[in-house]
Amino acid sequence: MCILEDENVDLDEILNYYMKRIDKENKNINRIKRFYHDEETFNNLMNIIIEKDAKRIFKFLHSKVSTPNIENNLPTPWQIFYIILDIVQNEGEIIPPFDKLTSMFLSRTMVYMGWTFSWVHGENTIISIYNKSDDLVYRF
Repeated sequence: MCILEDENVDLDEILNYYMKRIDKENKNINRIKRFYHDEETFNNLMNIIIEKDAKRIFKFLHSKVSTPNIENNLPTPWQIFYIILDIVQNEGEIIPPFDKLTSMFLSRTMVYMGWTFSWVHGENTIISIYNKSDDLVYRF
């Protein structure tokens, strides 16, 4: 029996789909890792990504000021952020909560290449990124 009504899908097709998806994710991770090779190049990459994403969101918000239906079109961070977050979760070092926000709520904080990444869970998830100087540089 298939969970999809009127569909005939077998286990091999489902496994094949997920194997292709995992392969694609691994290729994306390896593609991103080619952009940096040490802490200095990772630092440059993160600064470029954050700057470009901030400009993209700024442009979007200013173009939608007169549009009453802004909620339906809010941008999300670049796909590259999600790939970097996957790399951080796989290769980063878990550290204990370090500020009031991360200690008050269920959270996970990791350090990777000198940068600190924090996931704080509540009704939604807040992801904070701190640079090597522990300055908050991005939150979404």
